[in-house]
Amino acid sequence: MSYVAFQYAEALFSLALERNEIDNVLVDFKSFLDAQDDEIAKFLNHPKVKKQSKKDVMANGINSTLFKHFVYVLIDNSRMDYLSDCYNEFIKINNNQNKVMNAIVYSNHKLPIIDLNKLKNNLGMKHNRKVNIENVVDESIIGGLRIEYEGNVMDETINNYLETLKHNLTK
Repeated sequence: MSYVAFQYAEALFSLALERNEIDNVLVDFKSFLDAQDDEIAKFLNHPKVKKQSKKDVMANGINSTLFKHFVYVLIDNSRMDYLSDCYNEFIKINNNQNKVMNAIVYSNHKLPIIDLNKLKNNLGMKHNRKVNIENVVDESIIGGLRIEYEGNVMDETINNYLETLKHNLTK
């Protein structure tokens, strides 16, 4: 992640918002990244391949005119290696605009939907945002939960409790 990627993503987001094409750009961006393999990445980043040749190849593969021109700008500025970072930044900007927060809940087993919904509602009310939750099973957790969101960590695991207890006892 870099400031350069953020600048490109912000410019794309502003234009997409202005033209009411955010959903189209998101779909094309995701599809383009999913379709890209090592060979395509090497081709797009190769310094000896002419920029116009790269653009000609991209012209038929992208539906959204706005996203197509965005890719052209990246090609012109030799910044295609920032493409996935630009996508991640675009998603962050879009989530921020729509007041969406992503959270990851770590537990030692898959949590029931009802518990995930309770967590989702509590976090949503606390932060006044819509919350997307992903449950990750971490078998090293003895019990409890660890919740990560927007750089915050709420570690209510037994592992953390035992580690804190051990640290306090060895002082």
